[in-house]
Amino acid sequence: MLLKINQIKVPVGTALSKEDIAKKLHTSLHDVISYTIEKESLDARGENLVNSYTVLADIKNAEKHLRKKDVQIGKEEKYISPEPIQTDERPVIVGFGPSGMFAGLLLSECGCRPIIIERGKKVEERQKDIDEFFQKGVLLEESNIQYGEGGAGTFSDGKLTTRMKNIRVKKVLEELIEAGADQEIYYQNRAHIGTDVLRVLVKNIREKIISLGGEIHFSTRLESIETNNGKVHSILTNTGKIQTNHVLLCCGHSASDTYETLYAQGIHMIQKDFACGVRVEHPQALINQNQYGKFADHPALGAASYSLTHHSSNGRGVYSFCMCPGGVVIPASTQAASLTVNGMSYSQRDGKNANSAILVQIPAKDFDHGHPLDGFAFQKQLEKKAYIDLFNAPSENIKDYIDHTNPSSLRIESSYPRETVVYDMHQLFSDEVNQSLEDGFRNFDHKIPGFIEQGIMVGMESRSSSPIRILRNEDGQSSNCLGLYPCGEGAGYAGGIVSSAVDGIKQAENVIENIKNSH
Repeated sequence: MLLKINQIKVPVGTALSKEDIAKKLHTSLHDVISYTIEKESLDARGENLVNSYTVLADIKNAEKHLRKKDVQIGKEEKYISPEPIQTDERPVIVGFGPSGMFAGLLLSECGCRPIIIERGKKVEERQKDIDEFFQKGVLLEESNIQYGEGGAGTFSDGKLTTRMKNIRVKKVLEELIEAGADQEIYYQNRAHIGTDVLRVLVKNIREKIISLGGEIHFSTRLESIETNNGKVHSILTNTGKIQTNHVLLCCGHSASDTYETLYAQGIHMIQKDFACGVRVEHPQALINQNQYGKFADHPALGAASYSLTHHSSNGRGVYSFCMCPGGVVIPASTQAASLTVNGMSYSQRDGKNANSAILVQIPAKDFDHGHPLDGFAFQKQLEKKAYIDLFNAPSENIKDYIDHTNPSSLRIESSYPRETVVYDMHQLFSDEVNQSLEDGFRNFDHKIPGFIEQGIMVGMESRSSSPIRILRNEDGQSSNCLGLYPCGEGAGYAGGIVSSAVDGIKQAENVIENIKNSH
């Protein structure tokens, strides 16, 4: 019998050991046969700084411990892949971000030899294009922060947090660890990988897929899907035609041109609420002091993060998103003369600033003119407003914004790799959004004193989620196109690296089941 044991406290900087588990159970060290860590979280509430652990442990005479505090019967859950199949059918995956990558992994492991197309470049070449973009402000519209191997997540903080209670999450973490991620991501609270490590992982995952019989074609863009009697039979790309009866659509939230093409072909999709706002930056020392208090300078602690929410006076939610401790703000545009920004951190999170998106909910009524793709048009309008020559970024002190005073020079130096231009940020947003942001900032300043006084805004952030949902049935297929499997964040079914990867696995399972049933 396995025991699940909670609240095992260990000083920060000290590794958990069998001795700590034995002490928690008031038993002999020899009774602790083995254990695995399920969860680690920081506890800074007492006099000492400790990590609190939950473990699954194999204990001699386990039954006698079940009545003890923080102890219960444990169960080790494991993801079980579908049985491999023999088939000549080769599914096509469109997009090689988290959903496409993990769909490709599972299909490859099960003998389906998927063909993956990605409009951007492999990560090594993509890195060079992005570095040059940061330096010179010359955007390549098919190789940037959004498009290319690994998707937008590759150039982010690499957050692995999710509220999902889904066995497929374990599969995602195990594959990342196999590809080279630290074992600690399996149990850390708010685990992250960092963009520098992610670039290595996605390359390793690519190589695993190829070793299992998959193919990956970069600089290959979907142009249309060919159907017969409402069923997929091939796709057209900029490099030619591919015959297939199964297409997993994993395009990400920025491929508006692809969704326009699919809508023109009659694929059912609807509008979806999304969010927009700005990136805020603060000295990381301010966030550390607020979150860690007297332990702010503890050498074993990394850069602190935060999570903030507020319900504004006009009814709109305001919240932090994709908080990047010790990170940088980056231009994340896909089109010329349009600016959207994002946050990115390296694995060490050792930058001098913390940054986070502060977003306001955008209900469909803000952009609805009767067309399912109106949300994309709305995003593009916002991004054109925010554009300054060569992707320099509008910016403002939060205090100047709150006080409605003339913008003055920034109180802290921004991490943004292009120039920042002091700007009245009210001009970028509607009255409702501005009111919500102001309300949110005032509320957040009560939670993190100095949030207003020491913070700056860099804008705009408009790509936190997709403004559409492509409708699909319970079996994962498009509601009106058999063989088409909308997937991940772009299709409206996920939000973040892990949930997108999980949806990719789920849709791959659906494809495998469909192939089995058709044989």
